[in-house]
Amino acid sequence: MIINRYISLLRSRQWLKNLLLFFPPFFGGQMFEPGVIMSIIPSFLSFSLVASSGYIINDIMDRESDRNHVSKKDRPIASGDVSVVTAIILAASLCAAGVVVSSTLSRTFEGFLIIYFFVSVVYSLYFKHRVIIDIFFVSFGFLIRVLAGGEAFQVVVSGWLFLTVFVVSLLLAAGKRMGELITMGNDAHKQRSILIQYSPAYLEGVLWFSAAASLVTYALYALEHHNRLYYTVPVVAFGLLRYIYTVKEGKGDPTNALLQDRQIMGVGIIWAAMIGFIIYR
Repeated sequence: MIINRYISLLRSRQWLKNLLLFFPPFFGGQMFEPGVIMSIIPSFLSFSLVASSGYIINDIMDRESDRNHVSKKDRPIASGDVSVVTAIILAASLCAAGVVVSSTLSRTFEGFLIIYFFVSVVYSLYFKHRVIIDIFFVSFGFLIRVLAGGEAFQVVVSGWLFLTVFVVSLLLAAGKRMGELITMGNDAHKQRSILIQYSPAYLEGVLWFSAAASLVTYALYALEHHNRLYYTVPVVAFGLLRYIYTVKEGKGDPTNALLQDRQIMGVGIIWAAMIGFIIYR
């Protein structure tokens, strides 16, 4: 069906990343405040629309290389099911709609959204082809979501939470690159040119470095924010180790790992439930 082509362009599975918007109020014990509840839908919707716009632009830029990829060759733009002109119109419409929705919250939140879109576009156009910088630009997307969530829900973002999200995002970005290297093998650079500049040993080093830093910053955040949160540190440690294990099997995409790996999904649910019980009981 034609409609399915356009739905797949949105990459709605990736909207899962926008749950980072809710980290500030969730950890701040304000998730069920009336003002927060009223802002949930517009904040999530606006970021989801603009994120989909960025994904479409990325697919337009990568359409030639995607045609050499085992699975990406079936994407609507790469396969020719959706024309480039139509995709550009759709991307512009989604971005405009997202900005309009964000304006119902605050000008600062709207500014964060525009910055996020700008980061996504310059990443697709240029920085995704620059070694190390590409990983940092992926991280910026996660950080902007957290900061935007703090603004949308009027919650101050803790320094330790900010640092935790930063190093975790480095872990996820490096994991995705390493997963691509493993699954694509010798043809990796043909499908993503930047991969020729990364070695498995280097990316594995980034994985372990960022995993260790993530555990330390999260533990310090837990002790600073609410002492009993330290009970969740072992759960986080298991989740980090499990993710690295899936990366070594070539399954580095963060969204797919969360949705398809039962252990990661399970530990994520347990972690969220523990935090909810400790903070909201």
